[in-house]
Amino acid sequence: MTDITIGKSLHNSMVWNALNMLTTQVAGFLIFLIIAGRISPEIFGLVALSAVLADILMNEGRTAGMDAIIQENDFRPRSLNSAFYSLMAVAVVFALVLIVLAPYLANVQGKPLVAQFMPVFGILVLFVPWLSVMDALIMRNLNFKVMTQRNIISTIVGGGAGIAFAFSDWAIWALIIQRSVSMAVIVAFEFSYTRWHPGLAADRNVAAAIAKRFFPLWAIGAFNLLLHRIATFVFGLRYSAHVLGLLRAADRINESIQAPLISPLYSLWLPLMTRVRGDKAKEREIYVAIVRTAAFFAMPAFAGLFVVANDIVDLILPERYSDVASLMRALSIVSLSIPFVWFNTLAMNALDMNRTSLIFSVCSVSACIVALLLSRGVSPQEAILWTSAPALVMGIAGNIIIHRRLSLPHWEAYAGLLPAIIAAGAMALVTTYVRMELALWHPAIRLVACITLGGAIYFGWLALFNRRWLVERVDLLRGRAG
Repeated sequence: MTDITIGKSLHNSMVWNALNMLTTQVAGFLIFLIIAGRISPEIFGLVALSAVLADILMNEGRTAGMDAIIQENDFRPRSLNSAFYSLMAVAVVFALVLIVLAPYLANVQGKPLVAQFMPVFGILVLFVPWLSVMDALIMRNLNFKVMTQRNIISTIVGGGAGIAFAFSDWAIWALIIQRSVSMAVIVAFEFSYTRWHPGLAADRNVAAAIAKRFFPLWAIGAFNLLLHRIATFVFGLRYSAHVLGLLRAADRINESIQAPLISPLYSLWLPLMTRVRGDKAKEREIYVAIVRTAAFFAMPAFAGLFVVANDIVDLILPERYSDVASLMRALSIVSLSIPFVWFNTLAMNALDMNRTSLIFSVCSVSACIVALLLSRGVSPQEAILWTSAPALVMGIAGNIIIHRRLSLPHWEAYAGLLPAIIAAGAMALVTTYVRMELALWHPAIRLVACITLGGAIYFGWLALFNRRWLVERVDLLRGRAG
């Protein structure tokens, strides 16, 4: 049963996220390019600053709310109403704080537009409780098809609205309109599928139980997001809104690769681990399958992105974004740590180690923030690497905690990642050399040549030296036993 659960769930996740990549990610990236051609990097930076606090609830809070409802495992109307009102109490307080703080933060940062942008995000957080309940109704059965359909529609409609404003006299509002319309479309779509709306019947005890589950989960997610948000503030104050806008552009390109490859794995942890909780052998099997699959995708993708960053930027962005390439390379190096760092808190939560996960998150984020604050006098690229170094150290520590919990030998866990690491390293060395030899070629031709050669080297290496490992990954992705 477990083999079928892992294989089928991962297969469905990857299939629907592949469609998501071909539509949502491609469409979203094209929308980004069109809007980037109409507004300055500074506006990207100002929107990022304005959304720093709101995203803590809109992203991590929404996910924590969904997870709390799934963990409670009570989907009766009265229970869902209780969850909604419990989460809405948090959202209302958060929205009021954002609206009140907006003029003060704008004054501190010397950016008047922040005072106009932040209240909009404050209103958007009021959608979070409704979305948390509807997300839980959809994802309790891992219904990736519905989520993909939702993402496609919201991306296209929201992006169309953003583009329309980008070509109007209100171009500075393009990104705000894009996010607002996308949020409204998501709510409408999920309602059309679930037909759920809050009723008056509620249970105070259930509401308290949801809150008890929600706050630790939210704290864990918020601490992990906190590093990125503090980095946004520091970059905006230390370097300039222009540099922050370049960083956001680099982030957007990085996310366009990361999202379709890695996000399908994120959503599997809690539902799969909940089904097998207490069976250490099955928990270990799920952990190994997900982490090795992450290495299979992440290592070649981001090693390759490091090599061809300049060609991508030359081809798709205006000249004023040329410095994005160096930031992309720094982010690519950080992304190579995904199998070691990014799944620790998810795995701990799924293994019912919430307290350990919270302590681990606090320590990890604190170490990274200290490193960021100490990295004065360095370039933005160096600051990114400085900040990520403690995360890797803490990531290894988190791996050890999880390995012990699962009775998984450390050497076995890391040996299972070596095939992807070595193959990606060989790929990067050869394609770097080839790219230097093709320095006078057109960037588009050079990019296609490097990608084609890189793919052949990576998969060829695995087929020659780690065939069994490669077959295991392919079988798992095809929905067969892991």
